[in-house]
Amino acid sequence: MRTTLRINDVILRELRERAKRSGLPFRQVVEETLALGMVRQSARRKEGRAFHVQPHPLGLKAGFRGLSLNQLYDQLEAEETLPRSPSR
Repeated sequence: MRTTLRINDVILRELRERAKRSGLPFRQVVEETLALGMVRQSARRKEGRAFHVQPHPLGLKAGFRGLSLNQLYDQLEAEETLPRSPSR
């Protein structure tokens, strides 16, 4: 089947170089590259690996627990700008 594709110039150059080095027709190199990419993508989906974040205690004071990082930063910044009471 014939079709028209728009391919990124960098990728196109790499495909042409691979075809030249291997001595294979450009069309065959493109088809093999697409097939390989499809197989890898399919294998990743089958693995079904979810990304899991491992929580770690930060040693925060009880008043800071449950805050987003932005809220925490705002709170810390506010504490820095408060005037300090003189030491006795």
